[in-house]
This record gives sequence, structure tokens and C-alpha cells, in this order.
Amino acid sequence: MNPFWNSLYDKSKDRRYGALFLSTIPAFIGLLVIAVLIAAIVRAPGVEDHFLPVLPGIGLLGLAWVCAKFRRAQMRRRERSRHPPLSRDELRVARSKLMKDRV
Repeated sequence: MNPFWNSLYDKSKDRRYGALFLSTIPAFIGLLVIAVLIAAIVRAPGVEDHFLPVLPGIGLLGLAWVCAKFRRAQMRRRERSRHPPLSRDELRVARSKLMKDRV
């Protein structure tokens, strides 16, 4: 029996490991910077009363932003042409066939 996650991952397997690696490094650094900023804000005197109740809302907004980006990427993937663009040789052969039919 083929698990669900194997069929989900098959399309991009062995294709985007470099992009995944290079996008993981800035994401990790960004999360580290955000964690340091949040820690600095929480440690400031008098801020806990105002900042901590807002923190879940900020998290939900971030989650909504990530979901919107994911859905936009899915829609862009669906809108792609089902047929890949023709190579130079295929275009040359197609043009020669069209010119042969015109005569």
C-alpha cells in the first residue's frame, strides 16, 4: 500500500533540494531574529500587560499570511500550461511542416 505522503512528494523529488536548502537558511535566521525581538520586547518593563495578549493575534496573522502564499502558489501551479514549451528543433520541424503544406 502506497502511503499518502509518498505520492504527494513524488512530483518534486530530486528536483528542488537546492532551493529547499537555500530557503531554509534565511528562514531559520529570520525566525531567530524574530525570537530575539520578541524576547527583548517581553523583557522591557511595563510591556507585558499590552504585548502578551496581542501575541496570539500576531501568530494567527502570520499563519493566515503563510496559508495565503501557499494557496497562491497552488493556483499558479494549476494555471500552468499542460503542454511544455516546444524546443528549438520541434519548432523548426513544425514550421517546416506548415511551410510544406502551404505550397
